[in-house]
Amino acid sequence: MRLLAVGDSIIDGVGTAHVDESLPGQFAIALSEELNRRVHWRIEGQTGYTIEDVLDCLASIEDDHQADILLLSVGVNNVTSVSTTSYWRSKMKQLMDDISRKYPDARVLFAGLPPMSQFPLPPQPLRFSLGLRAATLDEIAAAVIADYPNATHVPTRITRQEHGFCEDGFHPSSESCNLWARELAVIGSRRETT
Repeated sequence: MRLLAVGDSIIDGVGTAHVDESLPGQFAIALSEELNRRVHWRIEGQTGYTIEDVLDCLASIEDDHQADILLLSVGVNNVTSVSTTSYWRSKMKQLMDDISRKYPDARVLFAGLPPMSQFPLPPQPLRFSLGLRAATLDEIAAAVIADYPNATHVPTRITRQEHGFCEDGFHPSSESCNLWARELAVIGSRRETT
């Protein structure tokens, strides 16, 4: 199985000590265990990537690159932008259309925007505002993704009480990435058998 992970700092592995502990690395391991298949994985992500950056990144991947499953993480860096929700919706549709054209047979797992109101770093009332905006963008993303039969929106469920953050108070710890990866792998393997 060929896994392509595209997106922001979560894909880039911020908050973990090594790339194998990142969400894509742990997802590849968990998916391999679920499917009893070898998983080859590639990361195309960078800290700070917005949806516009992800669109550019996807376009720059060589045309002959093949992927069976895509893991996407994008949106947190758009939360703080001044763009409108209609702009976000149009860019999400463009992203999904581009993926459908480039990887028509691939399954897509979109890691939903996290509940930023749970992040330890931002002070109140900023944390509350970020949480509202992230929830709004995530609802839009889920609605857009629902129109693509090969794609699944996977909500990101984290709480400060139950899940660890790295020292920056903004990114998940490697332990949290492991839990998240295992949930994604269960969903990804289910889609494989249907």
